[in-house]
Amino acid sequence: MYFFLVCHDPLGNALTKAIQHSFDRTIEELIVIDVLPTQSPEQVSHFLELEWNKKSCPKSIVVLTDIVGATPSNGLHLWLSKNLINYKGIAGVNIPILLSAINHKGDDINSIFNRMKKAGYDGLLELENS
Repeated sequence: MYFFLVCHDPLGNALTKAIQHSFDRTIEELIVIDVLPTQSPEQVSHFLELEWNKKSCPKSIVVLTDIVGATPSNGLHLWLSKNLINYKGIAGVNIPILLSAINHKGDDINSIFNRMKKAGYDGLLELENS
């Protein structure tokens, strides 16, 4: 399974470094698109198309992005709207979600998605000084 991580620069690469530190290796299945402030959704969509083609056009992928409504997410949605692939994904990516996805890369797409959602919920903890 391939994981397409589309975020504002430099978040994607920063998350990738954190994940690679945990695994102590490069994660070949993780494709990172770090979006610059000057890039348009159309450019992001184009970059995604190029990366997808480099990976031999897989039929299913997991997508992750940072903020709904921002350029990375808009470019991702523009590309996904072409209906070229089966996908599941999450906006609001964080380290627990990404770590869970990579840990279960051999599972089917629905299992990976459910594990990512659980990791997102379980990774949230309220801290307060009573």
